[in-house]
Amino acid sequence: MRYQEYAPSAILANAVRCIWTLEGNADDLMSAVQPILPDGRAEIVVHLGDSFEVMGERGVTQRQSRILFAGQLTGPLALRPTGAIAVVGVRFHADGATAFVNAPQHRIVGQTVELKDVSMRLARDLQDACASQPCLARVARAAVRCLERHVDESRIDPHVRVAIREIRRQHGTGSIDGAAALTGISRRHLERRFQEVVGISPKRLARITRFQRALQTFERGTSGRRGAATAAASGYADQAHFIRDFSELAGCSPEAHLLKDAMLARLFARSEDPASEGLRRRRP
Repeated sequence: MRYQEYAPSAILANAVRCIWTLEGNADDLMSAVQPILPDGRAEIVVHLGDSFEVMGERGVTQRQSRILFAGQLTGPLALRPTGAIAVVGVRFHADGATAFVNAPQHRIVGQTVELKDVSMRLARDLQDACASQPCLARVARAAVRCLERHVDESRIDPHVRVAIREIRRQHGTGSIDGAAALTGISRRHLERRFQEVVGISPKRLARITRFQRALQTFERGTSGRRGAATAAASGYADQAHFIRDFSELAGCSPEAHLLKDAMLARLFARSEDPASEGLRRRRP
């Protein structure tokens, strides 16, 4: 399985965290079903190989679209690859999707929808840009050029951006009132703006940020640290709080989910880890 991340162009950097590619085959993955876990970011995903299936409690619920928009996750999303894997993804900053999709983000939370349902023009242009490219690196390059024509930074709320930076800086452990105070607007107003441009509340983004830090601790292998030690290292008040949050966001207990068989979750958690040197971003 080959996973590569590319840094966004200067034009896109305020909205896009990275462009990524994934190439291989379903047999390359350690487990048939791969959990995708909340990371506080929406994405655009382009399937150039065989689309993944979204798994429900009773089996398959739907096959993913060729070009889709994935809203913020608030719990695990179970995907099953079906054959050849050739994917290009655009991972946004927490508030970055609003620069491309002019729809309230809270309406798309927990959903993967066809991109054309939220931006017909972008979907059409992205499909045209990605068609007939000989390799995923070229597709990534074409996607960047296409996105540059569609980005509208005026939709990014500067107050929300300040709060997001503070939440990330404190790894989700600071007070939301404190983050709101830095923005110069009331907490209630900030929460309304978060729903519009992020899709989730500042408090939920903070919870997801703490959770991601725990995943990164697991991935770095520093959790001889399990239990209370991992909870403390990730900023949780106590082990019970850690277990409750982890179970909600990952769908299982920390002991059951050590990312051993969840290759995609491991790659994405490593991507979120600022201390990780496992992924080197370059220009597409």
